[in-house]
Amino acid sequence: EVCRFPKAGGGRRKERAGRAGRMYSWDGVAIMGVSIAGTLFCELISWILIYRKSSYKSLVASITRTGKTLEAMKAENAGLPTKSKSLKKKEERLEKLLKENSFELQKSKMTATVFSSVALLILYTLTSRHFSGQIVAKLPFEAPWIIKGATQRGLNTGDLTDCSMTYVYVVCSAGLRPNIQKLLGFTPPRQVAQQKNPFEPKKEED
Repeated sequence: EVCRFPKAGGGRRKERAGRAGRMYSWDGVAIMGVSIAGTLFCELISWILIYRKSSYKSLVASITRTGKTLEAMKAENAGLPTKSKSLKKKEERLEKLLKENSFELQKSKMTATVFSSVALLILYTLTSRHFSGQIVAKLPFEAPWIIKGATQRGLNTGDLTDCSMTYVYVVCSAGLRPNIQKLLGFTPPRQVAQQKNPFEPKKEED
């Protein structure tokens, strides 16, 4: 007679692997939910402290308007061999105004940034304690050295495909926050990202 014990054992191993896979999946979903909740809470703080204020709305409108005017002026005069002094002064004046407004916009976010950073730190600490030493996901590849510190944080399995809570949380936070801000309409004007430090010394023209 054929012995069927190994086959049964294999079935149990597959069943345990299936349960482990479902556990990893739900852990990943839970961490993603925590990340989304943390981002929404931070955006709520920002809305209370910044976004709802008329001064912030006025500053955003001014940056957008000035940026569009400057872009239109540069596009219109792009084909000119030389620019008049009055035209150069007007462009410089608009660029200066845009830089100053962009700096004021970033400065107005400092308080909300501090509160958000503290809230996210507390949330990360609590979540990290809850999932301490647990494998929350399996990577389809062995983690390279550049991300190994995050994927293996708190794990002692030796399997580089095991993934800790830290990596999932960081990836979700970095990937979801910009999209949530865009969905809520809280993204800053694109002209802000194009501006350099207003305190940076101006280069002399040859």
